[in-house]
Amino acid sequence: MGTERELRRRLWLFAGLCLLLAGMSKLLYLRGLTLPNMELVIPVLVVAGSTYLWNAGGGAERKLGRSFGLMVLAGVLLADLLFWGLHRIYLFTWSGFLLVWWVATRNRLSPFSGFWGLVGRTALTAAAAILLFDFWTGVIGSPLTGFYGPLTSPSTWLTALVLQVPFTLYHLTSLFFIPPLVGLLKLSTRVRLEVPIPVRVGASTAQRR
Repeated sequence: MGTERELRRRLWLFAGLCLLLAGMSKLLYLRGLTLPNMELVIPVLVVAGSTYLWNAGGGAERKLGRSFGLMVLAGVLLADLLFWGLHRIYLFTWSGFLLVWWVATRNRLSPFSGFWGLVGRTALTAAAAILLFDFWTGVIGSPLTGFYGPLTSPSTWLTALVLQVPFTLYHLTSLFFIPPLVGLLKLSTRVRLEVPIPVRVGASTAQRR
């Protein structure tokens, strides 16, 4: 029971740290401390969503796992509205983050797997999620919300595609955050297990040692 209680406590701590990091992503960008579009939101969603972490606890942890993506989105939503106001492109960015969360939850990786195995799988998922997110928001969303010209002009869509390339290359630098987040995940699930050792009846104290 002690081990299970400790694991549950760490699950909540990990969730809280992930939410804090996702929220700090906006502040770091505003302060000019990260590269353009280098953010923590997608890495957090991918690492948390890719694992069975939330199934390791009780019912409360399972509910937390199902709603974690919405909690991250709520933080992003508040930060966007607070610092930049309401814009039509948010219809695509916010739905894009939900899409990333859904993609991540399809992985169903075990948090007790090897470190580098988890890094590799989550990094590939995060890279695919970034490409999908940027295509949805930049190549589809930007023209549909009035950027670059009339929708009937081929140059509008071509411009969106060409300008998205360097933006996405910068965005892929967010993969830098995957190994530290996986490390944090591994620390969160590293708990001491009590394993019973069979001892022959009548064995001496020295033999039991």
